[in-house]
Amino acid sequence: MLRYLLLYLLFMNICACKNGRQADKTNTEALKNIKKNNVALISPQNGQQVKQNDIIDIAYEIKSDSLNIDTTVLFVNNREIVRFSGTNYKWTMNEKRTGTQSLRLSMRNKGIEVANASCVLKYFPQSPQYYTYSIVKQYPHNSKFFTQGLFFDEGFLYEGTGQYGSSALLQMELATGNVIKSINLSNDFFGEGITLLGEKIYQLSWHERQCFVYDKNSFDKLSTLSYSNEGWGITTVDNLLAVSNGSAIISFVNPENFAEIRRIEVCNNKGNVSQLNELEFIDGLIWANVWQSNTIVMINPESGAVVGEIDLSGIYHDANQENCLNGIAYDLKNNRIFITGKRWTKLFEIKIVKKQK
Repeated sequence: MLRYLLLYLLFMNICACKNGRQADKTNTEALKNIKKNNVALISPQNGQQVKQNDIIDIAYEIKSDSLNIDTTVLFVNNREIVRFSGTNYKWTMNEKRTGTQSLRLSMRNKGIEVANASCVLKYFPQSPQYYTYSIVKQYPHNSKFFTQGLFFDEGFLYEGTGQYGSSALLQMELATGNVIKSINLSNDFFGEGITLLGEKIYQLSWHERQCFVYDKNSFDKLSTLSYSNEGWGITTVDNLLAVSNGSAIISFVNPENFAEIRRIEVCNNKGNVSQLNELEFIDGLIWANVWQSNTIVMINPESGAVVGEIDLSGIYHDANQENCLNGIAYDLKNNRIFITGKRWTKLFEIKIVKKQK
């Protein structure tokens, strides 16, 4: 008799658990429907463009009389900004990083979320400073070199070249353009940007998504690192590598394994700036060639905001879409800026000049 009683109790317990799980599932689905259907975000609109210090009207409508809300929490990029009562709030846009911003409202009753709403904003900075240039000096440049990367160190110019079958890393004399030392990439690799960190040179490849690490003095290959996107430009910012992939994103990666530490979305006052090619770090800003253009943009490495744009139109008479401006090098010791392009016969030392409004 006791055995039958125990079996009965076990059966009832199983049924109760099953019914409980079904009830929990039903309640969860109901809560999802409440969250989805019983509030409507009125403002801001999804994809709305905003600028620094804009006052954003946040407003939503409660569509169910049975929905009780005592507090609304505003999150921006998953960071809590403020808690407010009512269905309206005015918030001043002052995020540090430009580009896509995630806004989420969590409507709560006695601390429990009963509804939510979200949207994405596009955050653009103020207008950049515009520059033109003056030529200080001209140097020879080998017209066979399809320039993809450039930097200057201890009196020498270093260049990374592209194209399958002719990609290389080169050390050259500035005054003559003569090659002192070089190493060729395999014919299966298309060389891209180069940079120096410590005593190591890093060279990207394009579709192959491999970064070659060399000893600066011997050009011996020390290691090969992999990454997930295309390789375009690269420069050194403090102890990290800043890399571009043709989009508006610059990633800051660990030089030991290319793991991404953080990223910025590059924007000017009109929108995203993509096609960021050769990079150089100058006076606290990332300078970037915009591919197939005569423009170099100056980027705040913390926010992604384009704070300056340099128009280099007319600097080289034989420039075209393929053999375009590409290559920026900086002589920190003597405060000299050098620029060149793919297959150009000249390398130019320039100074930038503010454009008059």
